[in-house]
Amino acid sequence: MLPVQAMLGPSSDRVPKYTMSVTVRLTTVDAHRIRRFEQFGLIRPARTAGGQRLFSDADVNLIREIILLEKQGANLGGIRMILAIRRGEHE
Repeated sequence: MLPVQAMLGPSSDRVPKYTMSVTVRLTTVDAHRIRRFEQFGLIRPARTAGGQRLFSDADVNLIREIILLEKQGANLGGIRMILAIRRGEHE
């Protein structure tokens, strides 16, 4: 039998599945900070028809990466540039 990851495909880490409260528990980052990251354009969680945010595993990992960059001294503007460079985008 195939592993679950193989059945879901290579982008299964992008499937939105975690609510804000679960994401807060997974990342230990307060909801207001996660909303701030969204307002700043660092993350883009999916939304349900009712407007509830849903985060994927990739979003959770990105939040963790943002926190690490903050701890290393980068501000949100710097983090946005770092992430854009890593994605191969130019600002």
